Amino acid sequence: MLTDTPHRHGGTRRAAGRRLLPLLRSQPIGYLLPAVLILAAFALWPLVVLVQMSLSEVGPAEIVGHWSFAGLRNFVDVLGDTETWKAMLRTIALCAILVVSNLVLGFIAATVLSTAGRTATVVLGILVFVWALPPLVSGSVWRFLLDDTGTINAILGLFGLSPVNWLSDPALALWSVSAVVAWASLPFSILIMRGGLLAVNPELIEAAAIDGAGFWTTRWRIVLPLLRPTLWILAVITVLYAFRSFDFFYVMTQGGPGTSTNTLPVLAYYTAFTNFDMSTGATIAVVSMMVVLVFAVPYVRTVKNEETS
Repeated sequence: MLTDTPHRHGGTRRAAGRRLLPLLRSQPIGYLLPAVLILAAFALWPLVVLVQMSLSEVGPAEIVGHWSFAGLRNFVDVLGDTETWKAMLRTIALCAILVVSNLVLGFIAATVLSTAGRTATVVLGILVFVWALPPLVSGSVWRFLLDDTGTINAILGLFGLSPVNWLSDPALALWSVSAVVAWASLPFSILIMRGGLLAVNPELIEAAAIDGAGFWTTRWRIVLPLLRPTLWILAVITVLYAFRSFDFFYVMTQGGPGTSTNTLPVLAYYTAFTNFDMSTGATIAVVSMMVVLVFAVPYVRTVKNEETS
């Protein structure tokens, strides 16, 4: 009897597994389980390790060893460092540039491209190409163009203008790279807003035209209010994009000259992998993540309201 017990238990477990498998297949959770496991392995677990590192003392010697608990000391040091707040202000400035350029220029361009035609088709194809370019590629191209002896300064010289230190002047470098980041993110905004414009009921526009409203008056007073949910979601996505923008700054200026283009992601990277202060770099990343959460929560609520309405 005792020797048969493990076999019976094994048979019972196999039978329970055979009964559970059809149940998982018949329920939505059965289809979501692989995605949940992949998300937990590649997104949630690194996030847990990041938070744990921010609460510990981690340097090159401890990276593969025991991490001593530091509590909130790293957060006190980071929030008390003026470089953190300077990087925060630079990141907020980048957010402002992206939001204004993406929403204003994006709406104007989407309005123009919402009309059918060969020109609009060609321009949309170019926009998709620009949007799909890896930041490493487009950032390298713009670094060549904006160099002190680059193409843009050569063109300025043809008109008798003196060259501009786009990337080597601390007063201009942040704005130059921010303009490039805005250029790279603008096609996405145009495509999203163009889709929203095409979804507007044409009868509303025709009725406004009959009442004597002009083209841009109709877009401003009728179409734009209808796009308000789309614009709100797009603005939040743009802010999230700004807070994770690292590629262009690393490729074009590497945080320089000096620290004039050190945004929060760049500061976290150099603190962790150049100064080898892993815990402080992780803390800066967690602080940046907390700021992102402030914008992510209303984004999720807006999406849920759109789904229920």
